[in-house]
Amino acid sequence: MTTRCPAFLEAASGTMRAMVAGAALVVLVLPLSDAYAQACQPTGTNQTCTNSVTISGGAVGILDNGSLTLNNTVTGAILSADSILALIDANVTNSGTIQAGNHGIYAGSNATVTNSGTIQADWGIAALQYVNVNNSGKILADEYGIASSNADANVTNSGTIQANKYGIVAGNDANVTNSGTIQVTGLSGAGIYAINGNANVTNSGTILADGGGIRAGANANVTNSGTILGFTGITATIDANVTNSGTILANLAGIRADNNANVTNSGTIQADWGIAAVGAGHVTNSGTIAGTIAALSFGGNGTGGSSLTLLPGSKIIGDIYFNGTTGNSVRFLGGNHNLTFDDELLTGTTVTGAIPFAVSGFRAAAVDLTPFAMQGRVLTDFTRGISDAIPHVARGGAAGGAPLAFAAPDASSRIDDAFAAIPGLSAYSGEAIAFKAPTVVYADDTAIWSRGFAGRRVQQADGVLLHAANAFYGGMLGGDKRVQPGLTVGAFIGGGATRTDIDLNTGDSRSDLGFGGVYANYDAGQTFLRAVVQGGASRNTVTRTINNNLLPTGLETATASFDGWYVSPDATIGHRFALGQFANGSYTLTPSLKLRYLYGELGGYTEKGSTANLSVGSRTVSTAEERGEVKLTRTELASTAGMISTSLYGGVLGTQRLGGATINATLLGQAIPFATPGPADVWGGFGGAGLEWRTGNVSVYSAAEYLALSDKSNVISGRAGLRVGF
Repeated sequence: MTTRCPAFLEAASGTMRAMVAGAALVVLVLPLSDAYAQACQPTGTNQTCTNSVTISGGAVGILDNGSLTLNNTVTGAILSADSILALIDANVTNSGTIQAGNHGIYAGSNATVTNSGTIQADWGIAALQYVNVNNSGKILADEYGIASSNADANVTNSGTIQANKYGIVAGNDANVTNSGTIQVTGLSGAGIYAINGNANVTNSGTILADGGGIRAGANANVTNSGTILGFTGITATIDANVTNSGTILANLAGIRADNNANVTNSGTIQADWGIAAVGAGHVTNSGTIAGTIAALSFGGNGTGGSSLTLLPGSKIIGDIYFNGTTGNSVRFLGGNHNLTFDDELLTGTTVTGAIPFAVSGFRAAAVDLTPFAMQGRVLTDFTRGISDAIPHVARGGAAGGAPLAFAAPDASSRIDDAFAAIPGLSAYSGEAIAFKAPTVVYADDTAIWSRGFAGRRVQQADGVLLHAANAFYGGMLGGDKRVQPGLTVGAFIGGGATRTDIDLNTGDSRSDLGFGGVYANYDAGQTFLRAVVQGGASRNTVTRTINNNLLPTGLETATASFDGWYVSPDATIGHRFALGQFANGSYTLTPSLKLRYLYGELGGYTEKGSTANLSVGSRTVSTAEERGEVKLTRTELASTAGMISTSLYGGVLGTQRLGGATINATLLGQAIPFATPGPADVWGGFGGAGLEWRTGNVSVYSAAEYLALSDKSNVISGRAGLRVGF
């Protein structure tokens, strides 16, 4: 036995030998009625026992001179100074109670235990060799919860392990999967301790230790999605290899390695020293690492220097020490950063990035590209919403002929009269659907209308681009008039806003827009043409949240404002195919093709409010868009309710970014030009539904649409409004 093993194991070994030698004495201690009430004798060799009663008193509850297999049922209780002792192996299944003054379960060789009940003792489960424990119950120990002297401790815990010194201790490796609670109150102890080997721990539960959460005599290989609390979080005599998505909170060091610390963190690590390594540190961070003395402290004795990779969401609070060694590297892969290092001029450090960055003296800063990708996309969505909300009014004329090819010849004039009286048969799709109906009062060729539109684009994370949500909405007023048979012209004005929120508290942008435009509809029989020209101006504000490791909160905010303007023409051609009548409704199928162009200019700006303000030059947005659509419309006329028109539609949409893609910018006094992020060509499919109700010369309209695009985004939009003809 090594000198580093707990003294109790050596003492227990001597006790075991003494008890085996005096086995007859142990039998005499127990009442005969208790002894024979068991499925096996309280003492013997290679016993297989099932206990469902209470064994109490004496030095040993059940003693086996060889290997013991015991099932202590939910009604069984073993209450002795040492409850279960086996000279060789102890194989115990416990759903009842095992309570002892010394050892709950002790094996001279290996202990294999499945516990769903309660084990309470100075030492809960102990073995000179391996311990293999699956615990879903309670192990309550004054000294050691689970202990192996010379070999591995293999533990799966979904219950509770409480101790005053060590929750789980192994002479060699500690292989632990914990989804429950391991709690240790002694300052000199640890939740999990591998004395001479590796601590291989997967924790999704809670490890609470006044001393150390996890200690390893060799390597600490830890995956944590739960909580680790202790004077030290994770300590390794050689390397600490840690993947953390949970929480590690410690007084002294969150993660400490006497050699190298290899850490991937997306959770929280907080201590006096967040991560410390005598050797090299290799850290990839998308979470929070905070240290009141140092967030990162690397000694640089490892091979190849230290490395720090910064992902979106990374927040470092505290000093960063590379200690002047060569071969160090910093990589920016997303997010906004303004980091100050404690190595003069970042000596020996190579700085690279997939996003724009700059290095000046002790500082290295970088810029998230997501807002620049969203600016063009949200303007495209907003202007599409305006164009789609404009009523497409179809009116009969000399070129139009009868609205429906299937209408009876003797009813043509009557049908024309009925629908000429309604200013615009379908405010959304423009198809003129007629059917046999009573003649109504003929109206003038002038109408006024109002429309509201709103939508939301959800952009999934894509490479360096973060998850973002664009909301847009607006309202508009307009009017139109028939100026000659088949031709209607109109105009509109309106206002709206866009809001972009970027994930991981990286930043946001706001735009307020005013717009106006003109449009024309021309019906040539069942074929229609439509043209729209819109233009507008915007007032824009941007906010960028930046990780500054020298600030107490780790965050600073930069803001800026700038103006912009745009113009967007579009043209649509379509044809209405009358499908006939069915179930009191008339059906029309309308394929159409729409081409749209958007050109916008956004002014330059310089941020204020941070120590790493970004300056951005003026830039343009230039997009071509094609939309192919097929719509099925059903129209029904009720003498009392007016006319109800419903439609279902779907199709494909494509956009292409045109013109130059370079954005000129300056950071830390250095030029950092970069290309507009995201794919230049995007395609997708859409589907939607519309509803219109008209009575007399008033129509009410609404529609909703879902668009899925190849740039990992989707857009949900809706439109509604009122139209009055007079």
